[in-house]
Amino acid sequence: MASLGEILRRFRFHGVPGAPAAAAVPTDRVGEYEVELAPVFAALEVAQHRASDLVAAAAREATRRRADAVEQGHRLVADARAGAGSARTEGARAILSRADGERISLLGAAALEADRITGVAAERTPTLVDHVVRWVLTLEGPRT
Repeated sequence: MASLGEILRRFRFHGVPGAPAAAAVPTDRVGEYEVELAPVFAALEVAQHRASDLVAAAAREATRRRADAVEQGHRLVADARAGAGSARTEGARAILSRADGERISLLGAAALEADRITGVAAERTPTLVDHVVRWVLTLEGPRT
């Protein structure tokens, strides 16, 4: 960057005092701009490299995190599938146990009902047999 003295020297009159003449400031504008802007562009280049490095690091981090998330998702699905098999087994076991209890209860009720029917049949059979024998005897005609 140009110092104050360098800037003021640009406006110094060139020529000897005397008759009025066109005043001019001979300068090399391109050279001055290059000198003045070189530190700015150097700082910008450093900042651009730093920004490029940050973007590349962020892209690598995003790729790593995405891969980690995919792997975690695969693990969760695998765990869920493994757990689903055991959950189905547990559920089936519970249903079968309940069904077995109902079967035992129904068999017990059926045995009680069979005993009741057997008791009723045993109680009624002699009376019914007598009734049938009398009826058959009435149907029978005279014996020859």
